Amino acid sequence: MSLHTRTDYDNALEALGICVSARIPVLLWGNPGEGKTAVVESAVQQGWHVETVIITHSEPSDFAGLPVVGSDGSVTLAPPAWAKRLAAHPGRSIAFFDEFSTASPSLQAAALRPLTHYEVGSLQLPRSVSFVAAANPADVAAAGWELAAPTASRFVHLDWGMPLDVFAEGMVTGHWPALPVHAPTLDLDRLLGEERVRVAGFLRVRESQLSVIPSSATDRGRAFPTPRTWDYAARLAAFARAVGANDEVRRILVAGCVGDAAAHEYRRWSAANDLVDPEELLDDPSLASFEDVRVDRVYVVLQSVLAAYSRHPTVERWEAAIQVAAKAAEQVGIDPAVPVVRALMRPTLRPAGAAVPSSVAVFAPALALAGLLPTSSGMGR
Repeated sequence: MSLHTRTDYDNALEALGICVSARIPVLLWGNPGEGKTAVVESAVQQGWHVETVIITHSEPSDFAGLPVVGSDGSVTLAPPAWAKRLAAHPGRSIAFFDEFSTASPSLQAAALRPLTHYEVGSLQLPRSVSFVAAANPADVAAAGWELAAPTASRFVHLDWGMPLDVFAEGMVTGHWPALPVHAPTLDLDRLLGEERVRVAGFLRVRESQLSVIPSSATDRGRAFPTPRTWDYAARLAAFARAVGANDEVRRILVAGCVGDAAAHEYRRWSAANDLVDPEELLDDPSLASFEDVRVDRVYVVLQSVLAAYSRHPTVERWEAAIQVAAKAAEQVGIDPAVPVVRALMRPTLRPAGAAVPSSVAVFAPALALAGLLPTSSGMGR
């Protein structure tokens, strides 16, 4: 998608800033000379440190580390200078991989570890580092390569361009748009929990969309659904809501993670499944009513209750969550409630000393299969 208007540009710029702020690797796709490098390096104006690595001049050892043999015969992987500077910087920073479409398959493979584990050779980068890459489409890149699917799935893919309005204003005034960055908000955890519930609910209905590897090499080099990219989508959609980004920015972000088709289907499903406030149900389980509610919606409501309990676990809230799940089982059947009850009964979520309500008995076969069936002495009421 080309960016034709100032609004298109502003939305793409905001999406880029959210990826950087959320520290999720992002890859800008655009033609040469359209300001990709300049906009990333403008983060310096916001107090960020930026290390630019020109991929054309790089080798796999610039990401994996250069093997160095010690006096005792041991081998260590010495990190490059750019990684040392990032590790030494005390504040927020960006590792910017420019001209990424010129990365050979061996170089792409070497870049996977920094992107996933923040490791460059023997050096552990701080989590305050954000990864950004810029690429030209393979048909216009100098000695360009298609991205391998494992590399592409590490990134959020954003289209980039320079509309005439933005260029003309910058040329005349000398002021160019700077990268917007954000600090996490107080309600981010709650919004992230809600978004993860939506993703889980959607994939229960459309399990085939959990992982879809495209058949063509070109499509495998862009955004497509995997468990990793669905996690990216939830995190970015929640961050976008937290900072008040508009609906188009949220669409761009989700599509940049899982592709246009999956993003469209997910957002349409999500819009039709507004969440009940789970805190109200935990405060008073009698408010829960599932009569004439679709099974997929029941699943989403129960997952939201589980997420809310997980953020603030207490004995009382655990018992209330069990009651809500039992009510769903009574009114629509146990299938949408089983995953929640299974999770609540695991030792990691069940509070010490919590009595197991007798209503759990309806889930006995499923709990027995999971090895979570309480003993008769553990049944409280």
